[in-house]
Amino acid sequence: MTQEIIWTSLHFIRPLLLWLLLPAGILLYFWLNNTSRQDGWQQSCDPELLQAMKIQSSAKATRWTWLYWPIALIAIIAAAGPAVRQMPVPMLKNQSALIIALDVSKSMLSDDLKPSRLQRAKFKIQDLLENRKDGQTALVVYSGDAFVVTPLTDDTATIVSLLDVIDPNIMPVTGTNTVAALDKATELLTQAGVNKGQILMVTDGIDMYKTKDRLTAISDAGTTIHVLAVGTAEGAPIPTAQGFLKDLRGQIVIPQVDYASLQSAAQIGKGRFSVLSNQVSEDQLYEAQPQDHSDNTTSDEPASQSYIDDGPTLALLLIPLLALLYRRGILLVMCLGFMLNSENSFAVSWDDFWLNKDQQAYRQLESAPAAAYQQAESQQIKAAAAYKKQDFKTAKNLYPEHGQNLNDYYNRGNALAQAGDLAAALESYNQALTFNPEDADTLYNKSIVEQALKQQQEQEQQQQNQQNQENQDQQDSQDSEQNQQNQQQQESSEQEKQAQQQQAEKDQQAEADSEQSQEQEAQASEEQPVEQQESSEQAPEIELTPEEKALDAEEKQAMEQWLRRIKDDPGGLMRRKFLYQYHKRNQDGESYDNQTTEDW
Repeated sequence: MTQEIIWTSLHFIRPLLLWLLLPAGILLYFWLNNTSRQDGWQQSCDPELLQAMKIQSSAKATRWTWLYWPIALIAIIAAAGPAVRQMPVPMLKNQSALIIALDVSKSMLSDDLKPSRLQRAKFKIQDLLENRKDGQTALVVYSGDAFVVTPLTDDTATIVSLLDVIDPNIMPVTGTNTVAALDKATELLTQAGVNKGQILMVTDGIDMYKTKDRLTAISDAGTTIHVLAVGTAEGAPIPTAQGFLKDLRGQIVIPQVDYASLQSAAQIGKGRFSVLSNQVSEDQLYEAQPQDHSDNTTSDEPASQSYIDDGPTLALLLIPLLALLYRRGILLVMCLGFMLNSENSFAVSWDDFWLNKDQQAYRQLESAPAAAYQQAESQQIKAAAAYKKQDFKTAKNLYPEHGQNLNDYYNRGNALAQAGDLAAALESYNQALTFNPEDADTLYNKSIVEQALKQQQEQEQQQQNQQNQENQDQQDSQDSEQNQQNQQQQESSEQEKQAQQQQAEKDQQAEADSEQSQEQEAQASEEQPVEQQESSEQAPEIELTPEEKALDAEEKQAMEQWLRRIKDDPGGLMRRKFLYQYHKRNQDGESYDNQTTEDW
């Protein structure tokens, strides 16, 4: 870490100690005045004896006493902690986990909150995510079943972008299954390895009879459950395309918000209860800074500056002054001699006399793994130090691939598992069990890796199936569009042929009419004299050429094709995803809505 010296920011870390300058100056003044005129012999012997011994007081004995003043001054200033150097301090970043469980049942479409309960809830969630500076967030939606929109992530912008497509129409089953939402939220916390997280229930109703036991179990496990009530106590009808939603008796459904049950749910979950309104801030919805930071904070990039206590450095000036005072300059000369001949200097600690490099590194494994890694000479200790400082890729390479005992394979399996190579970790655990098939630690870690590997394979298979389904849907859509185009081209060709045939018939009929009219005129001219006859002039009918008619048919076809375009459905992919997950959970034919309340 870089250390910046700022002389203009000189200050004292313990400034109250500077008050010692006053009593120290007074004591030195009286002490030196009482002792400076007498040397050691004068204080111990009678004057007659000194005269007999012919020993005279030496004036030179007291010429160094003035050094007490700078010694006292430097000692007190050093104790006060002068600080002129700055160094960056790692900032603790909040890594608390928040699961937002959004109720998207039909009752959330009630318009007692304009434009609707669901829309207002999404607005509030968007504000919450925009103001959430750190920590991980996940979004779960639920009606008759619960589904994950986004797992725990720091990217809140992605969650905001997906809020627009959240609607009851994307859910494969209706109802309000709060238990399923709580189970899905705790599952996300478990997968992320979070011991104590928070769940924010955004809903207009919770059936306490079916949910109380699950709320108690989750809160006892350390997870806090907050409740945001959406809607009013009076309620409002649920609008649909056919009017308002009605129950089986034909009466209009008016879902009302039971604030008492929602508040009771928040109390059982040891969380906060709030009602959605413009006056409720995002900080009131959940604990932005949990009290227990032990599992929810990590060191991040340096963000603040801290001053270094330079008192010990200043105290080094006392050494030459004390040497002058008590050794008459001998120690000072010796120090200067060593300083002038200090081309090569070696730092020797007390441990260097008794411990070798590996022993010293082993002592530092827990407190300073990075220093232990640099100091260790043994590959085993280096690997352990790399594992301690979370450099798992280096650790897995340092542990021997072909170990000599159980610990070698066990430690390498741990490093491989932390590095993400689950298959290799499982193989290493199996090798470790060949030495002791009953080793509890190895069996436990092996079971965890097997579960993680199985889950990873299921996710990969699920993604592959989803991708195949998307490709199949895309191919079907392309085939449908191609068939429509071919059919339209065929219809256009037939229309063009019919138009040409009709035009030819009209031309033949026109020629026949023209010949007939000429014959009639000739006969009339022979039988009657030419007379003036009154007639109404009619505008000649504009006939289109076959080319113009074909062009008009093409424009009509293009217009019809444009009108037949289907509007993009952003929620279609999410709807298919939830439907696939729902059918996968219920392959045995039994639905997972035994906790579901009414259809709305």
